Amino acid sequence: METRANRRRAREVRFQPRKGDSYRDVIGDSVDLGPSVESARDVGILLSRENVELRKRPIRAIVQTPDYKLPRDLKTWSLDFLAHRSRTGKIYNDSALCLASDLLSEDVVKLRAGHYFDFMCSNLLAPLDIWEVGRKSPALRGRDLILDSDGRLISFKRSRLANLIGVSTLAFTTDGQLLVVAQTEDNIGSPGLLAPSGSGALEPRDVPRNPADWTIQRIVINGAERELREECHLTEREIKDSSLVGHGRWISRGAMPEFCAVTLLNLTGDQVLDRSPRRVERSYVHEFMPVGLAPRRLWDPSRPLDMLLQHRQAVSWPLALGLACLAECIADESWPLRNELLARLEG
Repeated sequence: METRANRRRAREVRFQPRKGDSYRDVIGDSVDLGPSVESARDVGILLSRENVELRKRPIRAIVQTPDYKLPRDLKTWSLDFLAHRSRTGKIYNDSALCLASDLLSEDVVKLRAGHYFDFMCSNLLAPLDIWEVGRKSPALRGRDLILDSDGRLISFKRSRLANLIGVSTLAFTTDGQLLVVAQTEDNIGSPGLLAPSGSGALEPRDVPRNPADWTIQRIVINGAERELREECHLTEREIKDSSLVGHGRWISRGAMPEFCAVTLLNLTGDQVLDRSPRRVERSYVHEFMPVGLAPRRLWDPSRPLDMLLQHRQAVSWPLALGLACLAECIADESWPLRNELLARLEG
């Protein structure tokens, strides 16, 4: 009886994508936060002012309790939406870390544990409107999940969404090539698009054991390097150094937080080409390949796709964000990886 009731309810609910929503009004009202970043399919904001502080000083982070729980109104639609998502790709419910505060509003950045299903049933609902049979208006407007009554972005501190923390890194070989990952259609992140060298979400295991090392920079780099090793079939010895370069809000994905780093490898591009994705990653990674960036004179944080002209139509939003952050911070002479990265690019 319960199965029949669920099937009947599924026929009465429609999750309607807003594919024509460009979020121009949201971008226009958020110019004080930073410039917009656009990719082949998505749009978001580069948080330039906060990124200066991220590169300048360590910012303390803590993992607080309780864990994230879906609000009651979102939980109402959770089973229906998970069933809907399961028909379009693989889903899983691993543990993850979520952002519960804004970077510069307090002395400590607050993280909390959650699960992928929480993220899917909150942030991934924002690009949709929910309609029920027989109603003349949506049962839930996705935009209401990320915007306040004045039409401005809701802060992470006041958000009711999971806000799972996305992390990625741009890994450069010794001969100045950037590794990009071609994702499969089953990948929940950016299906069918080119992603950064390693991309995914922060997990509890990325938090250092020693509380003295609990900074948002250290935790993000741990997660980004873990994703890099997993997706590009690398070992710890083949990673020389990493540095956090910035973050942004992925507006068309529930305004979730996305952090990016840059990593220097101890491998050439040809050595990377000799490898293939691990079997456990083949459901999500089609291949990884070294590519060359445009000359540095063409780097512009407001036009990151020009840095990968041959691939611009296939660039995912995390990759576009990473390129924008790189173009922004390469002019900062205090950035620790600047000189070596420039030597690799110009060599």
